[in-house]
Amino acid sequence: AELTELIYALHAIRAINNGKDDIKSIATKFEMLFDINLDNLYKTYFEIKARKGSRTRFLEELAKRFNEKMENDDNFSAEH
Repeated sequence: AELTELIYALHAIRAINNGKDDIKSIATKFEMLFDINLDNLYKTYFEIKARKGSRTRFLEELAKRFNEKMENDDNFSAEH
């Protein structure tokens, strides 16, 4: 589900191939890159949409942890 969130988000902001690729094309690229099979991509998307509360759990956690990493890096740089 996490990779599906990422794929749909990248598609939504037209980050892959200037927005020319569709969802299936992007998913295929990730499948090749990670040597995995994303079964039921569309079903997973609809399950994400049906979530209660936060529907983009992975993306929110991704942003949170990346921001924390940068803050930690800034603190490390300031100390040294």
